[in-house]
Amino acid sequence: MKILYIYRYLLLGGVTTQLANRLGYLRNVSDPHFVFLSDHGGRTAFGDYEKLKVLSEPAPIYEYITKLQFDLIIAIDTKEITDYLIEQKCQTPIIQEVHGISYKLNYLVEEDSNAFQGYIVPSSFSKERIIEDYHAPEEKTFVIPNCLDTTLFTPRKTELITNKKIICWVGKLNDHKNWVGFLDLAEKLAQYRDDCVFWIVGGETASLKATKHFLDEVNKRTVSINWIDRMEYSEMPELYSMVAESGGCTVSTSKGESFGMSLIEAMACGCPAVAPTVGAIPEIYTETLERLTYELHDIDSCATIVNHLLDDANERSVQISNGLTKVRSHYSIEHVVSRYYDLLHKLTKTQEIW
Repeated sequence: MKILYIYRYLLLGGVTTQLANRLGYLRNVSDPHFVFLSDHGGRTAFGDYEKLKVLSEPAPIYEYITKLQFDLIIAIDTKEITDYLIEQKCQTPIIQEVHGISYKLNYLVEEDSNAFQGYIVPSSFSKERIIEDYHAPEEKTFVIPNCLDTTLFTPRKTELITNKKIICWVGKLNDHKNWVGFLDLAEKLAQYRDDCVFWIVGGETASLKATKHFLDEVNKRTVSINWIDRMEYSEMPELYSMVAESGGCTVSTSKGESFGMSLIEAMACGCPAVAPTVGAIPEIYTETLERLTYELHDIDSCATIVNHLLDDANERSVQISNGLTKVRSHYSIEHVVSRYYDLLHKLTKTQEIW
């Protein structure tokens, strides 16, 4: 099966990561291609894979589709391309993947189009939201969780560059990810702990205005923040492992997540990940992992959880072990992408394997 993925941004973010994770499996059973509307330095996530293009306008994309005769088109949070293809009466089956939770979709795209096959979302939370808020048809909305390369993301021995415990935040520098909440947490912890350092990882693609706002806020604080604006995807396992080996943890302060990719990345490397009970996060944090969650904006509760992880060796050991088990049993590439590929066949009503 020849598959074309279309996404707006070629950057080192959650969607690109997910596409790269799937590629390892899909390239052995199908013929995947990728089109991005703009290039923000994310090509390295795909290694030397060559079937990747950057095309900024709908018309050249449609010409590319016509020329290569794909069996399936999957547009991810890029509704304008889906609309254009349907307007052109594209006969190739189309699936709309929805990874964002704030991106407003017009669910009339299925109207008068035999090509449109439905929606794939990464969590039950996302499914409920697009059905309730945007009237997506339930029978055409399918949940397949994100996957992770658990051979790459695994605990590693690292050379520590600090003798203090690292408290790390990973994400884009936007309001939705709520980096301000992490600054609040760091400032609070630093008031009574001198054994921690605070790292923020991500933000290279932020606008100059957003970057200035971030730096201004950091400079107002009474705590020192180490900002790493870019890390290659292949370097992230070492980062998480270093945080874990230091005795620290990662912390999310996000206002909402359709899945929570950085959380399972950290867990897979033996790094406890503290997170708010927003969006799809409770679907990951079941049983004992629930003890690592707090109500959004409740910095006091978040600090209490972090302190417990840093000071209670037994609790830390339990959470590391359970996090590793959860990721390997639920989110490995083999476990998830085989289900995903079966669903694609079902939606396109074909059993032919390329």
